[in-house]
Amino acid sequence: MPQRPVTDRTVDLEAQDLIVAVPARLNRLHQMVLGSLDPQLTFRQYRTLSRVAGGYTSLSQLAARGNLSLPTVSENVDGLVRRGLLVTTQSEHDRRAIVLGITDKGRAAVETADAALRDLVKYLVADIPAEDLPVVTNALRSLYDRATIYFNTEQIDGG
Repeated sequence: MPQRPVTDRTVDLEAQDLIVAVPARLNRLHQMVLGSLDPQLTFRQYRTLSRVAGGYTSLSQLAARGNLSLPTVSENVDGLVRRGLLVTTQSEHDRRAIVLGITDKGRAAVETADAALRDLVKYLVADIPAEDLPVVTNALRSLYDRATIYFNTEQIDGG
């Protein structure tokens, strides 16, 4: 893995541990919540459905948005099609391309999942004073942005 520029900033061990542990814990929570719904979804399935509902209607768009390979996205989409949550049609402009669409059942699944995840987030932030939430949001946005830059650089560098 290529070396990334490192700042002189000191990061205490607790912050380091939390930055590593929190995403894993949140991922497990998302899986638990989404897996308890009807229909059951994985986090990747949920993200795919919500992105198609939001206008990402090609495999390549989904792959780029999710930093995933086309075979991974294709496999995920195929499973959602088999379950009746997505449909595929042939593009009017390119016979080789397919266009993804969300079914009523898929849209209902996204709405149910959105509500469940919204409730989870409300629970998670319940002990954070309202005036501190913008600071938390800014810190999370910064971590997300830096992780995205790191990830994209790694992809460009051949990793």
